[in-house]
Amino acid sequence: MLARRPLAAAATVMTAALLALTALSGCAAASAASNAATAAASTSPTAEHVVVIGDSIESGLGLEPAEAWPALLASSHGWRLDNLSEPGAGFVAPGPDGDNFSAQVDRAIALKPQLVFIGASDNDLDSDGAQVAAAMQQAVQRLSAALPGTRLVGYNALSGAAGDDELSGVNTSLQQAVLAAGGTWLDLGQPYRGQAGLVQDDGEHPTLPGQQAIAATVAAKLEL
Repeated sequence: MLARRPLAAAATVMTAALLALTALSGCAAASAASNAATAAASTSPTAEHVVVIGDSIESGLGLEPAEAWPALLASSHGWRLDNLSEPGAGFVAPGPDGDNFSAQVDRAIALKPQLVFIGASDNDLDSDGAQVAAAMQQAVQRLSAALPGTRLVGYNALSGAAGDDELSGVNTSLQQAVLAAGGTWLDLGQPYRGQAGLVQDDGEHPTLPGQQAIAATVAAKLEL
């Protein structure tokens, strides 16, 4: 995500769920071991195929790719993961290559996964709210129509800098689109925002423990 967002207040971490990932923490801390675990999950032909549409939080900006929360969950649950996330991108906001989430949706449809995660993004906060809502609806409808047997899981924007009031518009718009398409909505709160040791020096992106906190929250909400 972009560093332009203002600093926000703290949110609590789901401690019990985070403790469940303690074993995973040691694995992710060592880059080689973590990369090997993720590769093993991603090459199993019988593993559940999971795709993630997202921004720099999901891509693990500032960390190794295997330390981002989607990779942590893939490693611990044996998923075959395609993390399509791109820093700076949103439903309207373009990433460095000029693409927004629409390009990720195209790739997700082509991959035909069993599960798609798609989250709101505070990269869209500078865009017109009606335009963002329309782009969200179009993206979710495309996924639903093209992948009728795929489970769609949407969730609120994760941010270390933007406040809840700022994010409420994009969160509500995506929630409505996902639920209308028969998908699952997760209110993850802000598992790392304002927590000592969980936010990088930029005030926006999670550290490895912050990514672990997100992974624990997702796992708890989905009862993985």
